[in-house]
Amino acid sequence: MVVLADDLLWSTRITESVRRAGGSAVRLSGDADLALALEADQLGDERTISGAIVDLAARSFDGIAAIERIHAARLPVIAVAQHDDQVTRRRALKAGAGRVFSYRKFFEDGTRLVEGWLAADAGQGA
Repeated sequence: MVVLADDLLWSTRITESVRRAGGSAVRLSGDADLALALEADQLGDERTISGAIVDLAARSFDGIAAIERIHAARLPVIAVAQHDDQVTRRRALKAGAGRVFSYRKFFEDGTRLVEGWLAADAGQGA
């Protein structure tokens, strides 16, 4: 799983939530990293990315465009955003995010949220 975030604190929290939930996470910090990861995923014989979590408050990349790219690659994606930024949250859902969680919710329940997401994704693939 990839974590697309340019804030060190949040990228670390999200990555650790993925690891505590039993997944493996690779932190990406921008568009170039995402492009390389998606290209490698598409060119290989097996998928190398199982999904993505995008930080929508990032300053070094467009989170909505990243969600669109990830969704277009037919990968599941969730996002984290400010709880009061309803416009961005709606745009993320429209772009293909399965869910958009507030930072507070993710901080409090990140591991459980990721566990549920991984379990739901595994159930769809079965």
